[in-house]
Order: sequence, then C-alpha cells, then structure tokens
Amino acid sequence: MNVKKWLAASLICVSALSALAEGLFFWRGIYARPVTAAFADTLLAFLLIMWIVADQRDHPQVERPFDYGFLLILFWLPYLPYYLWRTRRVAGLWMFVGFLGLFSLGFLVQLAIWSVLVMNKQVS
Repeated sequence: MNVKKWLAASLICVSALSALAEGLFFWRGIYARPVTAAFADTLLAFLLIMWIVADQRDHPQVERPFDYGFLLILFWLPYLPYYLWRTRRVAGLWMFVGFLGLFSLGFLVQLAIWSVLVMNKQVS
C-alpha cells in the first residue's frame, strides 16, 4: 500500500471517528464544540494537505514551487478544487464532492440524529 492510500484511509477513519464523537455529543445535548472535534478538524486538514503533496508527485503537469507545502498550509481550501480539476478534470470534481462530504460528515450525522429525534417526538 502506498502513501497516498494510507493517507486517504487515515482521512476516512479520522472523519468517521470525528463524526461519531460529534454525533454522540449532540445526542447527549452537548452543543459546544469539544476539543476533540477541533483537533479532528485540524488533523483532517493536515492529512488532506499531506495527501495533495503525495498525489502531486504522480502529476508532473502541476508545477511545484520551492515552498509548496507551506503554501498548501495557507491556501489549501481554494487550491483543492483547482488542483483536482487540473489533474483529474470531471473525476476531480467528484473527488472534491467526496472531500466535502468527509469534512461535513459530523454535521450530516447530527442532522440525521436530529431528524430521528423530531420524528420520534411527532409520533409520540
């Protein structure tokens, strides 16, 4: 297994564990963002940046300046859709949607819990 696959698997695992924790906090009525969620969001961003750096080595059409890693840390959010479009075209946009889904998985779990709670309240 290469580095890109390990980073992608780590990204998925951290996102799933973070979504599980955020869902449990929401279900128990703790609405403030705990430290674990902030740490997980930061870890997700760094894993994504490391994935971009590892993936860029397979795509020589994207130029890499001397301070590429530092620039990615600063501008990873606007650079990600551009990079995925430049390297993969339409498939890259689907990857971007997947990354957005991973980053918003905690919100989606909370939304699902809220909808189940509201439905149970209406049935009772």
